[in-house]
Amino acid sequence: MAAAAVLLVFLLVRPRFLPDGMDFWVLALLLIGLQVLGLLVYQWRIRRHIQRLLQDAGLENLPSARSSDSLETWTRRYVASAAREIAEDRDLFDALFELLQDGILLLDAGNRILRANSAAANMLGQPAAALSGQSLAETPGHEPLVALAREIREGPPRRTGEIPLPGASEPCRVSGALLPPGPNGETHLLFVLRDLTQLRRLEIAGEEYATNVSHELKTPLTLILGYTETLLSHSEMDVEFRERSLRTIERHAKRIIRIVDDLLRLAWLRNEAGLHGIPRAPVNVATVLNDATATCREWARSAGIAIETGAPPDLVWPLNSGLIEEAIVNLVKNAILYALEGPVEVRARLLPDGSLEISVTDRGPGLQPEDAQRIFDRFYRADKSRSRASGGSGLGLPIVQQIVEAHDGRARVETAPGAGCTFILEFPPPPA
Repeated sequence: MAAAAVLLVFLLVRPRFLPDGMDFWVLALLLIGLQVLGLLVYQWRIRRHIQRLLQDAGLENLPSARSSDSLETWTRRYVASAAREIAEDRDLFDALFELLQDGILLLDAGNRILRANSAAANMLGQPAAALSGQSLAETPGHEPLVALAREIREGPPRRTGEIPLPGASEPCRVSGALLPPGPNGETHLLFVLRDLTQLRRLEIAGEEYATNVSHELKTPLTLILGYTETLLSHSEMDVEFRERSLRTIERHAKRIIRIVDDLLRLAWLRNEAGLHGIPRAPVNVATVLNDATATCREWARSAGIAIETGAPPDLVWPLNSGLIEEAIVNLVKNAILYALEGPVEVRARLLPDGSLEISVTDRGPGLQPEDAQRIFDRFYRADKSRSRASGGSGLGLPIVQQIVEAHDGRARVETAPGAGCTFILEFPPPPA
């Protein structure tokens, strides 16, 4: 504009101080050139200013301000990159939000559900999509939750309580807290829901376990104490009675040692499998079965029970042979103890899905359905008097189960009253 004004003045006034021979239009072009140069300098200064602002904001990899279009190109590229990062962060947050085992509810100022993960939806007995946008007062079993939300908004900003929810068999621990106000001044409320069902089951199992251990140890300790007191209180007694008393003390002391050894064995198996994994090597399955049953043949001969084995001669599988032999010995001894007649069959085969199955079958009285469900529990005995009289620790089958699980397999029993038992050990195909 300034150059145009100067040019207009020159056209009207035609100053006399122009040198002779200098064309007027040459001067006009020079003035226009100065104007364009001024615009370029102004644009350069604007870019430098924007660049300094971006640098002050901590942005890196900025282009040079001398390029005519590099700053605009970089800005578009940076905005696109920032949009992608925001989308990736949002997707990551959503994935983590869904992976949480605790339920999460985010409520607005009117107690309307803004976000809910799958865990919260399961505890409330509704799909997560149906909860979004729903008022808390419209959810099943809402009264305790609404009451807790009201207490938090009116009193302390954080509270915790145990509340029954439709999707959980046990009361859930619900913790609520008010979040800092947002840009619009609205205060959101965050609920964290924790299902205590598994915790309660573990507590009950722990109590039962402590009771069972105490009972299993108390019985032999009581007998040992009784016989010891009898021996100490009678300086003169029948030699045969003294011998029987000492033998009884020895037998029950050994039983206590077996119980402690088996408890330590279970703990070792669980820790070893969980922390390091048990060592395995390809072994001939038929050889493992034969070595295990050879250990049991003397017991079987004393009980008048025959043992039969069967496995493909070329079947090789990655196993810890020592642990598998231990599991088979436990099962065969159990079968000999309860078998009404022989033989006890120990078999191995490949299943159609490529898994390995090892089975031990007896012809004993079988199990009732309620006994079959708990037969692998620690210290559980279907025939309590007979098993305890045999001197067993009540931990043989739990050890078998732990050995199989350490191989990533599972142990189960097929049985019916009067039809004997078949204990089955299944091992998944080895990784390729």
